[in-house]
Amino acid sequence: MGFNDHTDEEFNDFLNQLIDMGHLEDAALGITKLVISKGEGLLSEKQRYVFKKEVLEPYTKAACDRCSSSIPWSEMYDAATEHGLCNYCWHVTSKDD
Repeated sequence: MGFNDHTDEEFNDFLNQLIDMGHLEDAALGITKLVISKGEGLLSEKQRYVFKKEVLEPYTKAACDRCSSSIPWSEMYDAATEHGLCNYCWHVTSKDD
């Protein structure tokens, strides 16, 4: 899944989760709030760079570490900050045998 392959609601929920959990500060926080309210299309080149480097790159994963499937925005926070897996693989690997 590419960074722009999302519904606004799912993506905004993910961004709000990053804010709520205290991961973003300064310019990254302000730019993320702007993206939530106005969308990515209004960002300047510099803002787009900061958003990519300080928000998207550190807090997203393109694919699950186990099955290589795309990770939906609804699962992205846990995958990127906790275990690197889609929800299915996380469930399978965390089950008690």
